Amino acid sequence: MKWLKRLFVLIVVAALCTVIWFSFAVWTGIYSVYTLPPSTDNPDGTTLIVSREEGEPMFNSPNAKIPPPPPKEKSSGLTFGTARKPHRPLRDRTVLELPYIDWAYQKSLEP
Repeated sequence: MKWLKRLFVLIVVAALCTVIWFSFAVWTGIYSVYTLPPSTDNPDGTTLIVSREEGEPMFNSPNAKIPPPPPKEKSSGLTFGTARKPHRPLRDRTVLELPYIDWAYQKSLEP
């Protein structure tokens, strides 16, 4: 019986650590919350935790209003910088798939 209590404590600690890690990763910008609302293709909808790409908001969805990028200043002369890479597809960046979460979808619609 004592080993059962230890196993339960270990599972609770592991679950707590996982929740803390995902919260920290979303907060710091390692991960992003991408919500796909219910549709004809996916009647239940889904919420994905994905690796965040450059310029991607914390809460995102296909219907999100993404502000236009700031205008680039014209510079006279030679500049060195990196070109923006295209975003990888969601299926390659997905870390965790969750059921549809409406408040995350509503958060993605905010400007």
